[in-house]
Amino acid sequence: MPPKEEQIKLDSLSPQQLSELRQNLNAEIQRLMESGQALARASNTFAGTKKSVEQLGTSKQGQSIMLPLTSSLYVPGEVADVEKVLVDVGTGYYVEMSTVEAAKYYDRRIKTLQENIGLVQQTLNERRNVLMTVQAMLQEKMSAQQARA
Repeated sequence: MPPKEEQIKLDSLSPQQLSELRQNLNAEIQRLMESGQALARASNTFAGTKKSVEQLGTSKQGQSIMLPLTSSLYVPGEVADVEKVLVDVGTGYYVEMSTVEAAKYYDRRIKTLQENIGLVQQTLNERRNVLMTVQAMLQEKMSAQQARA
């Protein structure tokens, strides 16, 4: 369960506290953007993998292919089975599935990632709105301080 957020009256904070809050919000916004980008990369990876699985279904047994070992290193190989694939389900576990089941699995993973991207985007927008409010309050307090001086 996430921690409860505490409401703070911005007009009760000093300019120094507002400045610290602004820095914290900027850091949180940066982390949220990085998280959203990581989720988008994962979604794209799953989409590419799904496409590869679907293409495998149209291949012929014994057909020559290039197998990726890394993103830039490929080795030659042959298609042994066009009906079944091993799917990495995380933490080093693999499950044998038909190409149709594997495509559905990747669709579910992509859908979950897209939902999470939406939640991160929503939180990001909320934090940006709070940041704008904090910046406006900080500017107002700085102007008032300068007017008194």
